[in-house]
Amino acid sequence: MSLNIKKSDFVKSASKPSQYPLSSYPEFFFAGKSNSGKSSMLNAICNRKKLARTSKTPGRTQLINFFLVNDCLSFVDIPGYGYASTSKKISNTWNDMVIDYLSSKRNIVSMFITIDVRRGIEELDEKMIDLTSNFNIKTNVVITKSDKVSKSSRFQVKRKIEKTLSKHKNVKYISIFSSKSGEGIQEIHDIIEEMSK
Repeated sequence: MSLNIKKSDFVKSASKPSQYPLSSYPEFFFAGKSNSGKSSMLNAICNRKKLARTSKTPGRTQLINFFLVNDCLSFVDIPGYGYASTSKKISNTWNDMVIDYLSSKRNIVSMFITIDVRRGIEELDEKMIDLTSNFNIKTNVVITKSDKVSKSSRFQVKRKIEKTLSKHKNVKYISIFSSKSGEGIQEIHDIIEEMSK
């Protein structure tokens, strides 16, 4: 039976472990380069227009946001990375904040990392996947904004990403997704359902 998200609520924002909400639920966190479609993906899979804040200004969100889903799952939206205008101080703060989160004793099941189909996978994406590997966290890759390119192009990008990531043993699923067309929503639900058991 596939996951059916009927309820999703914002819990709180945090910048350090002492501020995290208490939770023993299976936890999935969402990462990606700034403006990669991460917040739109979260909104789409939860069927909520404004659950996660989207912004036309990349790099604006600088806190970790926690959401409770169906009263039995935790979704976590971490700040986007790699925005060119981000200062070194903010970049260092991001590193500390994310490593603190990954090091915390939470029930982290997996990461979903969003990659814009028009960009393909980049060095910072691989570094993020390597980081989760260091913490023995499984990764699911979501190729977003698939509606922006042809069907043949999106599958070509997927094949390239599969080849690039073949050496990363913690990568479990690679999916094609569009928050606009709805492509991939069911697949993401199925992945979450399977991995949360």
